[in-house]
Amino acid sequence: MTRHVEGRLAGVDGVDLFWQGWLPDGGPTGVLLVSHGIGEHSGRYQSVVDELVPDGWAVYGLDHRGHGRSGGTRVHAKRYRDLVDDFETFRSAVVARHPGLPVFLLGHSLGGQIALAYTVVHEKALTGLVLSAPALASDAVPQAVVPVLSVVAKVLPTIRPVGIDDSKISSDPAVVADYRADPLVHHGKPTLALGAAIYEQMDELPGKVGDLRLPLLVQHGTADALTDPAGTRALEDASGSPDTTVRWYDGLWHEIYHEPGRAEPLADLREWLAEHRKAATGPA
Repeated sequence: MTRHVEGRLAGVDGVDLFWQGWLPDGGPTGVLLVSHGIGEHSGRYQSVVDELVPDGWAVYGLDHRGHGRSGGTRVHAKRYRDLVDDFETFRSAVVARHPGLPVFLLGHSLGGQIALAYTVVHEKALTGLVLSAPALASDAVPQAVVPVLSVVAKVLPTIRPVGIDDSKISSDPAVVADYRADPLVHHGKPTLALGAAIYEQMDELPGKVGDLRLPLLVQHGTADALTDPAGTRALEDASGSPDTTVRWYDGLWHEIYHEPGRAEPLADLREWLAEHRKAATGPA
């Protein structure tokens, strides 16, 4: 049986942050932190929870500021580093609950970008990193326009010019319908400040991942129309980790853990985590 826990933390500038976790019977043998995507929340990862908790994982998710049950202006951040610093506060609180266990981080979409930006700064705090369809490249905005967006965002940070097409999250109509009916999902547009910061990170992160050394798994569907697979290919080429694994899923859309073909990426996730937990701790 899975036990559910939840709580709140004070993030940067005192923003109220909501977290929740799912714990296995008996003592967990590893911790997985989840960094969710733009507009959504930590409660949308039940397929991951169901796959991993029976394997002895304690799975914890944070609702990023401006998302889900956390406080803050909806889908907005004054500074990108606030998202990274919030996540460090969250990680520290979870580790205090499970001292001595290996800690892995799973980030999806924008959450994958945040997870990678976090790892660049806090690599020693983690045992391994998993990225699902990370937001590392986009052809929606030409690279030359990004500095202009950044300047405008300083003047008009909370305007909301562009959103995402939620019909493209999954090829399963039921998943899309559930997403649209979910009251904790933000169904409007992100602010320009957050959008500009996301594009800035797409520009900056490739130059930083050459220093990575921790185990890295990247999973991406070939039919993803929301986060450009080119970003994952570039990450594979640039990663400094000697233990970098990239898995492609033919025909799968953006949310690989919510696709009709979810069994394969979930099984790959489970097996990779089990292998690297064993390497970190020895045989169970």
